[in-house]
Amino acid sequence: MKILLRWLSITLYLYVLGGVLGGHFAIAQNGYELGEAALQQENYEEAIRHFTSAEGNGKTFARLGYAYSQLGRYREATRAYQDALRLNRDEKHNADTEIAISQALLGLGYIAYRQGRFDEAIGFYTEVVKRGAAGGAEAYHNLGSIYAGRGEIEKAVTAQQQAIAENPNFADAYYQLGVLYSRKQDWQAAIDAYQKAVALTPTMPKAYYQLSRCYRQTGDIPEAEKSMQRFRVLKAVDTEIQKHVEAVFVADTDEKAEALFTLANIYLKHERYDAAMETFNRIGKYSTSDADTAQVSAGLARIAADQGDLTQAIGHYERAVALGLETAEVYHNLGIAYMRNRDGQNALKQFHRALEIDANLPATLTLLGTLYTANGEFDAAASHYERAIALAPKDAVAYHGLAYLYGQHDRNLSKGVELARQATELSPDSAPYYNTLSWLCYKVGKYNAAEAAILEAIELAPDNPLYRDGLKEIREGEK
Repeated sequence: MKILLRWLSITLYLYVLGGVLGGHFAIAQNGYELGEAALQQENYEEAIRHFTSAEGNGKTFARLGYAYSQLGRYREATRAYQDALRLNRDEKHNADTEIAISQALLGLGYIAYRQGRFDEAIGFYTEVVKRGAAGGAEAYHNLGSIYAGRGEIEKAVTAQQQAIAENPNFADAYYQLGVLYSRKQDWQAAIDAYQKAVALTPTMPKAYYQLSRCYRQTGDIPEAEKSMQRFRVLKAVDTEIQKHVEAVFVADTDEKAEALFTLANIYLKHERYDAAMETFNRIGKYSTSDADTAQVSAGLARIAADQGDLTQAIGHYERAVALGLETAEVYHNLGIAYMRNRDGQNALKQFHRALEIDANLPATLTLLGTLYTANGEFDAAASHYERAIALAPKDAVAYHGLAYLYGQHDRNLSKGVELARQATELSPDSAPYYNTLSWLCYKVGKYNAAEAAILEAIELAPDNPLYRDGLKEIREGEK
């Protein structure tokens, strides 16, 4: 069973949040803030140096204990946690002291558990619960793990349920509930618990593995195979990530920034946005050059864009450009951000800047074709779509864009039909492409072909009322 110290690390955000500005940590003003920043970067040795030089109050000793504990230096961690408890008894109680007391008790419980002193660990966790302060969910969860290890299943179930009552978004508690229900052979209850775990944390491989086992027990083989496939995918991702995490750990100081860039981009590839952002922010500790800061800004822009924060994405990309990162990719992505933000003029400007650097960018040319189409500029739109098709003859988007342009202006309609047909052949699962093909066939009087195309669209998107209206119009036109 795994005892967690997660809450101890999460609470550092309560202290450092005010030091974050535009995705980067502001310069810390004292040893405590520097220690928190080092903990955020999992640099525990440096955190220890800063905390030992900071003012010796309860919260500092609690964080010092956590840093020692993460390095396995339990004797020093125990001393620091005990100092935190001693000092906090003498201080006026407020939110900071309550958090520090809970951190110290949870930390002492973790050490006791690791050293096999389970009754002591239970005592520390129970005290956290009795205090009713922050950290109650973690304490219940850890109590559940100890009870499960002792075979006290009902007590373990109750403890995990109490953890969830304290924190309804506690994915690990749901996972442990699933394990406990599996041990009781209550397969449906286990499935329900695991499903809640993956709903909260979709990247939890072990939950999918256990789901597969439970589905097999219930005879639901298709769901079992689906869960196992998801497990294999996530396990491969975790293996890839772990390889690059280790590369960061072993990298020399002058190689750290490059290793962190690689890790951050791996996180981005797999849409682990929180981890990617944290990793990009760590780079500033090892390099403050304009070139690296610009790359960090571009990375943060990608995260913001993927998460739909277009204003922040534009700001980060503009900062990257101002710092000298003037690449076709950056201008292209900045153009997309402006386009999604409904700023067509700035989008046009950025796409053209991208083409000045590299004239052979089919995606950029296609987007320019789209913008010129929206502006009613037929010749400019057509020329950009044609160049995109010449560069990427297997990309359906430009074929469809040019076909739609011809239909919109009632020009080259026969050619438009052929272009739309090519788009459907290249992307046979696109209902809008079949709809455009149907529309163009209807325009040239090919009603049978128009009906066949719209029926394909309806099959792909049966809930779209526009396609059914189109079918009705085609059949009326045939009469």
